[in-house]
Amino acid sequence: MIIDAWRGEWAAAAFGLCLFLGMLSYARKWRGRVQQQDDELQRLHRDSHQMRAVLNTAPDPMVLWDAQGWPLGCNSAFEQLSALSEAQLLAGGSALVPDWLRAHEPGRSLCWVDDASGQRRCMDVEHVTVWPHLNQPGMLTVARDITRQQQALEHARVAGLVFENAVEGIVVLDDRDRICDINPALCRLLGQSRAEVLGRHPMAMHNQAQDPEQLAELESSLVQQGRWSGELLAQSAEGQLLPLWATWVRFKNNEGRHMTLGVLTDMTPIKEAEAKLLHQRLHDPLTGLPNALLMRDRIERQIIQARRDASNIAVLFADLDGFREINELGGHGVGDAVLQEVARRFSGVVRASDSISRVGADEFVMLLAGLIDEARAMSMGERLIQCLAEPVQVDEQTFNLGVTVGLALFPADGIEVEVLLRHAEAAMARAKKEARGTVQAYRPDLTAAAQRRIELVHALRLAQDMGQFHLEYQPQVRVRDGSLIGAEALMRWRIPGKGPVSPLDFIPLAEETGLIIAMGRWVLEQACAQAVLWQAQANMPPVVAVNVSARQLRQPDFLKVLDDVLQRSGCPPHALELEVTESMLLEESDQAIALLYEIAKRGVRVALDDFGTGYSSLAYLRRLPVHTLKLDRSFVKELGQDRQVEAIARTIIRLARDLSLEVLAEGVETPEQVRWLRLAGCDWAQGWCYGKPMRPEGFQYAAPDIAETGVFVDTLVQDEPSTVGPALQALASE
Repeated sequence: MIIDAWRGEWAAAAFGLCLFLGMLSYARKWRGRVQQQDDELQRLHRDSHQMRAVLNTAPDPMVLWDAQGWPLGCNSAFEQLSALSEAQLLAGGSALVPDWLRAHEPGRSLCWVDDASGQRRCMDVEHVTVWPHLNQPGMLTVARDITRQQQALEHARVAGLVFENAVEGIVVLDDRDRICDINPALCRLLGQSRAEVLGRHPMAMHNQAQDPEQLAELESSLVQQGRWSGELLAQSAEGQLLPLWATWVRFKNNEGRHMTLGVLTDMTPIKEAEAKLLHQRLHDPLTGLPNALLMRDRIERQIIQARRDASNIAVLFADLDGFREINELGGHGVGDAVLQEVARRFSGVVRASDSISRVGADEFVMLLAGLIDEARAMSMGERLIQCLAEPVQVDEQTFNLGVTVGLALFPADGIEVEVLLRHAEAAMARAKKEARGTVQAYRPDLTAAAQRRIELVHALRLAQDMGQFHLEYQPQVRVRDGSLIGAEALMRWRIPGKGPVSPLDFIPLAEETGLIIAMGRWVLEQACAQAVLWQAQANMPPVVAVNVSARQLRQPDFLKVLDDVLQRSGCPPHALELEVTESMLLEESDQAIALLYEIAKRGVRVALDDFGTGYSSLAYLRRLPVHTLKLDRSFVKELGQDRQVEAIARTIIRLARDLSLEVLAEGVETPEQVRWLRLAGCDWAQGWCYGKPMRPEGFQYAAPDIAETGVFVDTLVQDEPSTVGPALQALASE
């Protein structure tokens, strides 16, 4: 029993020991597991921190989403892009995240967005499936900023479009100066395909006429400065010369190798336009012959050559006889056709080595070079005369005209261009005076007066182009109270170094040579422009009067010229008055009256100048649309001295009043004349008593203080002034 008891106790003790040892072993294992979990948790925390550190250093914004689309975290790049902290993101959820960043399903897309600073950026957004929790798939969104790459791609795309579609030719050379690329425009220009040009040296494009020094300068500039611009000559596949404006630039590519870019512009259209403009500048548009400018240049060159060869040259100056009548009878169209035929005949006479030009309305100049003497030059002049012996036919009209020729030789008659032209013209003028239709050589025995006239005509041809003309304006005033009612535009000519030329000298020459037409238009343009300026100023003439010559009025396009000047200047018609002479009305009464009515219909005033000095037709006077009669200065200067002149002047004033016309007295110089005109009832006056002619910028007028004194005497004497027309003499006697 004792043994059994002991055995029971031993068994219990053994069981307890086994239980203890088992519990001890389990405790040790549990402790190991806890330690392992702690180690794993620390490792996970460490890995998490490391991963977050890595993600925060990543430049691309990232967002982690759970399976329900709720944000689980983000990196610093996302915070910078969205201006949201991670805490705000986790608290606010997906509603705070821009739509382009939300993870809907796996995929990739490009989008342009505005960042927190407002800058436009291109983002490459990719959504990928991840497993943030065991058996719970989520989504990772990664957005990469590819703005620079996209901009570079866009720049490359645009550059490619420019390269392919540019109008200018573009060529790229490699580091061996071989063509490595060429655009379609240059291929078309050269007439070659891209394959034919690639690998060739650009020198193959240049023509042999290209200046070698210029090519050397091109290469030197590229080496030293990296660029060069200039004009080059290329040659197309068909052998056509191509003027090019080239710009070459040397640069380094991404590999550091030298490349050269060339931009080539075809200058053919520009060169053709320049040649056309130069031809127009140097040639007469009607006949196609060289003009005076080109002829002077050719004479100058021939003089240089003649000095070198010790040879002679001859200058022939030809003036058509009877052309003025043809032009006035048939009109400008017929006149132009006649000039073209004359130019054709003259061109058929001269040699290929000679030159012929049109220098005036009906004037031509020929230059004869080589083995020439006076006899041969005279023979050429005779041939010019003979070629016009046959009448000129235009349509169904036949015209007879001739030509008078003068010649001058180098060096006998002059060694300068202007001297030779002047002496040839002098010889022509003498031939016209002595025997039209002949040839005369220059002789130094021309009179001083004739020489001055020739020189004056020559200078007159150049005066307008050289800006030697100007206008002065003389006040026109109301006699009754001295108030300013207008101004007359007076043409003045001053030759530099020689002084002014009297209008009595150059106006008749302008009429005779036909230069008055161009001069008259210039005066009309200047006067209308000045009238417009004065319309906006106080105490300035409200009306500007302009003298119009009979030759101007005979031009078929005079009304068109008048309309054009009024329209271009903006001058109101009532601010312009045209002065015509009495003689013109008597020569062409019906046409003149019709023309004056057309002028008056436009609202332009018409004044009859120098009334009473010719055979005044009182019957025509009542039919004319005239507003003003101008009492000639030859009457005014005799007022107070000659009773008969006073009677005639008073008669004109009364006649004008009865016809409802105003009278303007010219050449009023003394207070006595003013008082006489005032008592006689004269409306307006002009003269030095009221003011001398003045330039527009210095125009000023102050009414003179002329007292109301004097006695009006109405008596007649028998002495007849020679300037009084017979009609007015008879009327005054009645």
